[in-house]
Amino acid sequence: MNLINEELSKRELEIYKYLLKGLDLYSIADELGVGRSTIATHVLHIYQKLYISSRYELLARRIKELEEEVQELKQAKCITRA
Repeated sequence: MNLINEELSKRELEIYKYLLKGLDLYSIADELGVGRSTIATHVLHIYQKLYISSRYELLARRIKELEEEVQELKQAKCITRA
């Protein structure tokens, strides 16, 4: 999530994590004590910053990042064993 950390504000990152958990806008708004429209605006900004247009793309991007992190860890493990 390193690239995400650099691209999103602290609040956007918080909302991003709720989106990954599957919460809808109303649930996120309740959790954070703000209005649904505020969350919708943050989600729009997240999508714009990540160049995506849906939650499916958001999840796909996160899966890809996790796969890359796993590959990096596997490579690092091979290097330390040599």
